Amino acid sequence: MLILAATPIGNLGDASPRLAQVLAKADHLFAEDTRQTAKLLRHLDIHRGSSAFHEHSGEPVLAIIRGHLAAGETVAYVSDAGMPGISDPGYELVRLALELDVPIDVIPGPSAVLNALVLSGISPHQFCFLGFFPTKLEKRKAMLDRLAILEMTAVFFEAPSRIRFTLEFLRDNLPDTQLALCRELTKLHQQVLRGTAADILAAMEVIKGEMVLVVAPVAAGELGSRSLEEEYRDLLAQGNSPAQSVRALAKTHRISKRELYQRLGLK
Repeated sequence: MLILAATPIGNLGDASPRLAQVLAKADHLFAEDTRQTAKLLRHLDIHRGSSAFHEHSGEPVLAIIRGHLAAGETVAYVSDAGMPGISDPGYELVRLALELDVPIDVIPGPSAVLNALVLSGISPHQFCFLGFFPTKLEKRKAMLDRLAILEMTAVFFEAPSRIRFTLEFLRDNLPDTQLALCRELTKLHQQVLRGTAADILAAMEVIKGEMVLVVAPVAAGELGSRSLEEEYRDLLAQGNSPAQSVRALAKTHRISKRELYQRLGLK
């Protein structure tokens, strides 16, 4: 049997008795991050190790897992945190088990996506999870069009190193849309900031920890996207020099200054 076991997303006290039983008794335990799993095993007083299986493991590890399952052994898999299969290679194991006609089970548990959705105060009745917010400008703009088509609450993961860029982009393009930024969910310093992107940027102080961004449904008429030319003129009007303006745009949109000079027709 293949067992995908959800693990705590921050607070180890959220581990269920059923999770502990599976981690202790499975014939083989594979983990996306063996260091994180070691902390959980120590907390549960389970004395065993785990083997790594992550997005870079490739065919050699899959072949080992295939052999265990084909031999009738039980393989448990845990991700870094939360439900395996969401932004990790757990899906590959499910496909492998289906190919081998091996039973599959899931141990339910915490989910950063659902925790953030419920905490956000934004309608949870129809929602979609869209992974990490895109980093390239073209893909970010395409994401806005997608949100306008979906017209439902959207949930994204985001990295601390990129959250300010993403919020600045949403401030400029969805200035009136309600958001919720959920940080360090279930941990001691859990924080939820609600409001427009501008509100959250003004209130945000600590930029670290795991982050989930919830975006209220977007209607096509809400898209307030400005062209690079308009943004450039705005920066000049604020007293920035051409070089300062290009540097600011390059940082906000994460594109090279050379490309910006070409797009803006500057020398």
